[in-house]
Amino acid sequence: MKTLTPLAGLLCAFLLTPAAQAGETFSVTQDKPELVHIDLGKEGASHGDMLAFEAGFTTPDGKKGTMNGLITTVGVPDGAGDKFFDRLADIVLDFGDANTLVIAGRSVYAVGAGEMVVDAPQVRAIVGGTGRFIGARGQMTTTRRDAGHYEHRIELVD
Repeated sequence: MKTLTPLAGLLCAFLLTPAAQAGETFSVTQDKPELVHIDLGKEGASHGDMLAFEAGFTTPDGKKGTMNGLITTVGVPDGAGDKFFDRLADIVLDFGDANTLVIAGRSVYAVGAGEMVVDAPQVRAIVGGTGRFIGARGQMTTTRRDAGHYEHRIELVD
């Protein structure tokens, strides 16, 4: 019977963790990210270049999590006055205890900038999740702030 005790405790913890609710909106504050720029293909800024990042974040109730992502350049300025790169992002917010949100979508970065433009919100899709976020859908609006941190507004829908 002793072998069932840890399993029973884990099951109770899972059942007592509230599931995310459609219509739920909350924000997390991301620390300044650790960035790695990966120059692929043609030397210099070109299609396929990647930006990998990792950063901690804090929820409104003070809990800590980790955000990881890969951002791939898919569109480069064509010389006709365009001043932005088009990039596709794949991001995972890990809240701990197998509770994650998966984010995907397009973003734009200024030519020559390694990060998003300050105070210019970018909206990406929430395409799924695990744990309390299983089946999650919605959107995440990301805003880079002058101090180097990011604010993420998470909106869950039916």
